[in-house]
Amino acid sequence: MAPFATESVLSLMPETDEKKKEPTPSKYLQDYLETLVAARAFQGSNLRNWSLIQCYAELQFKLNGGTKCPVCRAHVRHIIPVRAEKPDGTAKEFPCLCTRCFEAERATSKVIIMKMGDAAVSYFPRDYGATSYHGKTANEISKQAKNK
Repeated sequence: MAPFATESVLSLMPETDEKKKEPTPSKYLQDYLETLVAARAFQGSNLRNWSLIQCYAELQFKLNGGTKCPVCRAHVRHIIPVRAEKPDGTAKEFPCLCTRCFEAERATSKVIIMKMGDAAVSYFPRDYGATSYHGKTANEISKQAKNK
């Protein structure tokens, strides 16, 4: 038989000041569940995965708060793991990135992947100076606006 701890032994153990976890407000869960239902309309699309990742990250922010960007130490609201694959074949992994560092990595990478569970969203570098749907570049549009 295993010996039982007596009251005297238990009194010697240090007491912990663990904060009891507060129940999740129903509004947060309601928002999250509404997004899950709305995402069913976009089965298998990038928009569906983006919606799910953003909603989950917002729920985590409301429950646990944000963190700091590992690159510049700016505040980050949504903690989403990021993988940056460079053109030379190397890859960097970050627990999260602020918007400025995300865009910098996006500009210098072949692809940026945000992934949580099975949901993944890929971002590719922006094509600066590309023609718009109007057939004009942003510079041509701004020059035309100045001349008016």
